[in-house]
Amino acid sequence: MELELRIDDNSKDEDKESLERNIDNVIFGEVTFKAWYPSWYPKEIIGEKALAGDKGGIVVSELYVCPRCFGYGKVLVEWVRHCRCCEREVPGRRVYVHGGWREDDSPRPTVGEWSIWEVDGGVETIFCQNLSLFAKLFLDNKSVFFDVSGFNYFLLVYTPPSNSPHNIDSTPHKQIIGFFSKEKLSWDNNNLACILIFPPWQRKGLGAILMGVSYAIARREQILGGPEKPISELGRKGYKRFWGAEIARWILERQERRTKGKKGRGKREEVGIKVLSEETWIAPEDCLAVLRDMDVVERVGGRGRTSAGSGEGDGEGKEVVKVKIDKEAVRRWCERERIKLDRVVGEEGFRPGYAERIEEDGEEEEGEEGEGEVDEEGDEEMGG
Repeated sequence: MELELRIDDNSKDEDKESLERNIDNVIFGEVTFKAWYPSWYPKEIIGEKALAGDKGGIVVSELYVCPRCFGYGKVLVEWVRHCRCCEREVPGRRVYVHGGWREDDSPRPTVGEWSIWEVDGGVETIFCQNLSLFAKLFLDNKSVFFDVSGFNYFLLVYTPPSNSPHNIDSTPHKQIIGFFSKEKLSWDNNNLACILIFPPWQRKGLGAILMGVSYAIARREQILGGPEKPISELGRKGYKRFWGAEIARWILERQERRTKGKKGRGKREEVGIKVLSEETWIAPEDCLAVLRDMDVVERVGGRGRTSAGSGEGDGEGKEVVKVKIDKEAVRRWCERERIKLDRVVGEEGFRPGYAERIEEDGEEEEGEEGEGEVDEEGDEEMGG
């Protein structure tokens, strides 16, 4: 069985700018790693020339950052003294627990826990400013460091088990290992402004948790959108895998449901990119980009037009490109890229009632549609 999509044929290229580093090594708790991009720390850290844009190369060989409050310095003795005294707990409130929500915040005895904490930039201003300055070392396109009041920050936190041999005392310390930020009011419906897993914890699949949570929150708020553009090169790779997995799951599950009924068996189904977007909550342009990147589409039947009554103002319909997607090609892509189709983020992990939009009386969610055509505006024409 094949699934046929009708898509608009347009895309955009993005430019990338690279700048010179001014900090070499970052000491973050017990780990040390390289900075990737220039810093915007104050002149007390990097000097006035660096802030003025002087490309003088490395001016700080080692930057010390507290893993709890993200306070910073370049003197080892002062940093050690600070870390011994810092009692900063993870700010904000816990909104998601990976694997299933639980009210109890105490460490589990034998297994660690991954959770998401929401922090208001207007309340925890200093913390969020320090976090943003730290993130700039690893994000080439981050531009908000000090005016953080218009953003919420979602921290990815690991809590080790209480009996872990790595615990120095009886109480395990929660470790912040990444985050994403989100505008409180986005005119472009962005569900994420920037995203970062700190370098020592990258390439472990943890970025997918942040992406999944950002889309799950958007679904709960009934907002169709995506990450703010442009996306960093590292972020783009992660999103392509995340989007590809979501789209592949939808295509394969949809066709599996259709094959269970006699009416849908053996027939080709035609849907619009808008339907795919609404079902996966991935923006249409992102759906289109990842389908092309997956290389699972084949143009069929030339070009066509939507019906004149599909909602377009000019009444003439809209030109679309018809392509064919074979489910076996999708399966091969998943195998080739080692994509797992299990959902990364489950609804059962959220705090009860968090970010849920209250539906008005009489409104019902749209049920499963049958076979037929769906035009680009999403209006279904039932077929026999």
